[in-house]
Amino acid sequence: MNLSFLVEEILWGIAIGQLILAGVILLLGVLAQTVSRRLLSWTIGRWTRDRDTILLDDVNRLLVKPLSFLINVALWNVVIGILSLPQEPLNIHLWASRIGMAAMTIVIGYCAIHVIDVFAGVAARVTEKTETKLDDQLVNPISNIVKILTILFLIATVLGQFGYSAAGLIASLSIGGLAVAFAAKDTLANVFGSIVIFSERPFQIGDVVEINGITGAVEEVGIRSTRIRQFDRTISIIPNQIFTTSEICNLSMRNSRRVRFEVTLTHEATVAQLDQFMTSIKDSLEERDDLRTDESMVRLTRLDTSGISVLVQAFTISSDFEEFMVSQEEILMTARKLVEEQALPIMPTKEIRLSGQTKSSTTD
Repeated sequence: MNLSFLVEEILWGIAIGQLILAGVILLLGVLAQTVSRRLLSWTIGRWTRDRDTILLDDVNRLLVKPLSFLINVALWNVVIGILSLPQEPLNIHLWASRIGMAAMTIVIGYCAIHVIDVFAGVAARVTEKTETKLDDQLVNPISNIVKILTILFLIATVLGQFGYSAAGLIASLSIGGLAVAFAAKDTLANVFGSIVIFSERPFQIGDVVEINGITGAVEEVGIRSTRIRQFDRTISIIPNQIFTTSEICNLSMRNSRRVRFEVTLTHEATVAQLDQFMTSIKDSLEERDDLRTDESMVRLTRLDTSGISVLVQAFTISSDFEEFMVSQEEILMTARKLVEEQALPIMPTKEIRLSGQTKSSTTD
């Protein structure tokens, strides 16, 4: 069979054989989506022994279409290389090659962004199994930063395809970035503060913290700020840079809570009454099963013109706030009952005596 006509016959300045080969290659692109789906499923099946169905779903949902685009664009570049496009008077072959490579770069970036989404999904499922919730919020900011860097790299690469200097672009971006960084130094300080929070983990989502006079539960940690809900239900938004320079008290990390109060008596109280009262308080604390009895303390702390003060201090076993409030209330009620039963003279808040008066008046 004489096939010389495939080379000798010319159509639109291109050999018939080249056009037929280019058509066959482009037809193969129609099968790209099916091939890419099977290729990805086979690859993921080899990597995961237990066949992670969630990962397979993410791959099929996010990567099949980008990969089929990539195959088609690669085939288009092969076709451009096969066809002898004219170079004079206009160098169509050169421009077609540049456009093809630029399209190839863009589609590669498109695939890279979807790959980042797949890894972000895997990271999100891994962080859900950890005890802290901070790393859960770290996944999205990191993936977004990687995407931005990928896009900037793609822009520089595409411009380089058309003769623009990628190094010059990067340098100009660096100079502009320096100016922006100087103008937005507070924003950068907040970003650095978020990095400190995520790396050192001084608290978790839901922890009760105290910082700069603000006390409340941490609801959300972002790149720029942290949301804290105070006990009166007010939301406070604190810039993250504050966490790098201020003391952070994590109240949720306490292994117990302290009950502390003073009972102030007048000097009419005798030594026997004081001894009986202090002994009764000690006995009542030791009988409780919600306290760390080895850390309880009842001591005489003040003996001066303002009265006689007895300090009562105890630590609860539980750090739960509601349980602490119940324990504190019961201890206070016990102290009050002992004062009444033993008829102890309680010191008023303020006592005023005027000369010439035999009776004292008290004011709160």
